[in-house]
Amino acid sequence: MYRYISFIWNAADPQATETAHFLQNTFTDMSSAWQTAYDGSGLCVLHRDEEPNRMQAYALSTQDENSGGVVVGKLLTRDRRPEAVSRNAHITVPEARRVIHTSGRALVEDYWGTYVAFFQRGPRKYVLVDPMGQLPCYKTGYRGVEIYFTYMPDVAACRFLDFSIDWPVIAKGLIYPVDHTRVPICEMTKIKSGECVTITPEGTVKTFYWNPQKITQTDVIEDVDEASRTLRQTILATVTSMAAPYDGAIDMIGGLDSSILMAALAQVPAPFKLTGLNSYEEDPGGDERYYVRQTCHHLGVPLIEHKAEVSRFTVHGDDMVPITPWPTDHCVAPTYKKFIHDRLTEIGGEVIFNGSGGDEMLYCHGKNYAVIDYLKTHGIRPPLFRLIMEASRMQQRSVWSILPSIMRDGFGKNRIEAVAAQPTSLLTAQVQDMVEAERQREEQTVHPWLEFRENVTPGKIDHIEPLIFGQYKREEAMVPEHFFETLRPYLSLPVIETCLRIPLWVLLADGKGRGLARKAFKDLLPPEVVWRSSKSLSGKYFWSYTLANLDKFRELLMDGELVREGLLDRASLEKTLNRDHDIELRDFAGVHSYVSAELWARKMKGETFADIVRSNVA
Repeated sequence: MYRYISFIWNAADPQATETAHFLQNTFTDMSSAWQTAYDGSGLCVLHRDEEPNRMQAYALSTQDENSGGVVVGKLLTRDRRPEAVSRNAHITVPEARRVIHTSGRALVEDYWGTYVAFFQRGPRKYVLVDPMGQLPCYKTGYRGVEIYFTYMPDVAACRFLDFSIDWPVIAKGLIYPVDHTRVPICEMTKIKSGECVTITPEGTVKTFYWNPQKITQTDVIEDVDEASRTLRQTILATVTSMAAPYDGAIDMIGGLDSSILMAALAQVPAPFKLTGLNSYEEDPGGDERYYVRQTCHHLGVPLIEHKAEVSRFTVHGDDMVPITPWPTDHCVAPTYKKFIHDRLTEIGGEVIFNGSGGDEMLYCHGKNYAVIDYLKTHGIRPPLFRLIMEASRMQQRSVWSILPSIMRDGFGKNRIEAVAAQPTSLLTAQVQDMVEAERQREEQTVHPWLEFRENVTPGKIDHIEPLIFGQYKREEAMVPEHFFETLRPYLSLPVIETCLRIPLWVLLADGKGRGLARKAFKDLLPPEVVWRSSKSLSGKYFWSYTLANLDKFRELLMDGELVREGLLDRASLEKTLNRDHDIELRDFAGVHSYVSAELWARKMKGETFADIVRSNVA
């Protein structure tokens, strides 16, 4: 598992300098695996478990005094041609100088990948996270030294660092979809995807160089055939670029997005070997084997099938689940991830490919945004009426029921739908007050990617919005022994930028979710797979798991940290999580996330796996 840790301090401060040297020695003494990637005046970067061409350090060597740095992660050269395969970067002295003299802008303009850059120019220090932020960057501090890191167990091992839970952030995550840009630990923050932090003796400034809104207005592709050809070329070239360092991989195949991904991976030249892995449930809504088998047979790819069995509630210890910056599943996911790791080892594979981000980037949503965007950019023209009919069919609603909102939003002020709350009767009234105060504080600062600028349309804001919340992140909730690298081509910069340049009504070609992607890859997949309309509803597995372990969950939660902090109502838990009581679906759906938050909170407060076992809940 590749990871890094960086220290930034004011080199003119003797006490901070002494502390920085103490921290460096602490980590190198803990393990000889920690190596120095960069050591400058007030900036030091350590890393470990480097694999050249996969995850490594790229030196920013300028040969100038007090100027230089390093990029950690995976960096590829940019080529604006959609069919061009990118190569692993090698940064020359002139290129390093350009990166540093542009305060990192050149890194975003000339390269792409999964990386964090640390560099300096005189007393100014910079931390730059790639636009997708899949290699996380967290920050804490100690005695005048800023500490940046990617894997929390590394800093948690330092007993002199104290961490405490930020309960309002936890509360918000129980009601709204989790925003991984906020860390529920008081002493930690997360550097956002695409954010550049400039640290000077006078203070800190945060900037975003990558501008997705501007991309939506640049070289727009409205012709369906051209868009289809460009999307296909980009996905094929990107997948080939990402697969290049590996000889074998598993594609986590299930839905249409991962089937298209498998079709692209099947084009990667030998000696690359591909295997499919499909996890299915007994419930028909969670079983996609009919389509998966067709795809694998058509492409000649061997398939591993894994049945998701409902198991007894078991809390896995630190040997399976490390301490994480956010609540994570301690029950089901660790065993499944170990299963994937073991299968990858068996076949001699080295990496997992995952279709995450396909729903959002290839665009599958049956909303009105495609019609609204067309109306705002083209006005009332003949294609508008076809688009209205397609939107009606996708939403399974009448034209007359969607037309008023289309007219209102098409001619009115730009806006997007607010994220809906998901409260349950198990939460206390205090939680809502806590969450509202937290939301009001957050709403004072709108993320620059979501501000209506650059003549951007509401649909393109909806297209961009999932990228800001950090939902797509490296598998940090894994111990190094079971770690496997996961690559997500749909969340790579070349694919994202291509999709952003294509209007939504073109992405929804033929009035179908991912319609353009279907058209682009229809010759590589069986027709039944290309034109399938069903999608797995895997949530029923967790309902079954919750029902099977209801007594243990009730016992765990009733006297737990979430009750003690006033987030969950003990009386409601006792009444609702009872097999003799009819449980509402909304209450049922939240229980598993409450259990994850409870176990995480106990671990954060110092409880060990053995403590939880002794409490008779595991």
